[in-house]
Amino acid sequence: MATQYEQIAQALRERITSGDYAPGTALPYMRDIAEEFSVSNITVRKAYGLLTREGLIESRRRTGVFVRELPDRLRLVVRARQIERDELGYFSGPEVQHWRAIPHPDGEKTRVTTAPAPADVADVLGVETGELLTVRKRIVGDPDVENHRQLADSWIPAWVTEEVPALSGDTGMGGMYDRVEEWAGRPLSWREEVSARMPSPEESSALLMPETGVPLLRALRVTFLPARRRQPERIVEVQDVRMSAELFAVGYPLPRGESAKWPVRPATSDYYQADPDELDGTE
Repeated sequence: MATQYEQIAQALRERITSGDYAPGTALPYMRDIAEEFSVSNITVRKAYGLLTREGLIESRRRTGVFVRELPDRLRLVVRARQIERDELGYFSGPEVQHWRAIPHPDGEKTRVTTAPAPADVADVLGVETGELLTVRKRIVGDPDVENHRQLADSWIPAWVTEEVPALSGDTGMGGMYDRVEEWAGRPLSWREEVSARMPSPEESSALLMPETGVPLLRALRVTFLPARRRQPERIVEVQDVRMSAELFAVGYPLPRGESAKWPVRPATSDYYQADPDELDGTE
């Protein structure tokens, strides 16, 4: 059974989603909500806290609590996940061709350092968690829309920086992918894994996101050097790309698998009544 503050949050949530409380408008004072529902201010504060964590409202210092613009009322920028190229080099999708580097607070456009590999990055690269790797950190964004930006950290294995020393500093025109392809003499390939998580305070600040209630959209891009002769396929980079899930979505085609090649065979079982054991051929 829902608690009092959860019931109040549900009532306010319905008023927000129905438009009774429009985006940008101030919510009633806590004392007024407390009087309406015959509860204490503490109970109302818990309800407001729940809605804040959901990203529906935000507190503005000395002015009150306001309804935020809801993501489902906006048309998200859909990021097509494909590698493109122009005179500047490679970029990930036509929507960001005009994006440019945004300097870090210290003025650097690409911050190159060594840092302990996070657990998931280390797992992809096949190294120990915490192993020191070269990482190239960038903020990239739309020069015309201030909060349309992304963070991109490129984690590079030690053997790659040994073979291509330029990756530890200024990579020159075309960037790191051009330097690796020049060294290898063959094209790179890519795969991405998309997930979501809540941002750190530093990420929220860099991406100009609200302090609470909005998750990150995260694309972990793995860069491969294809197999050649007796050399197996190797991973040359893991790039951790983060952006606001409130502003961006990921779009990609869904290819037909081998079992769904056209023309298809007529279905022979009822989806809602079939026994799973019958479908997979077991008894």
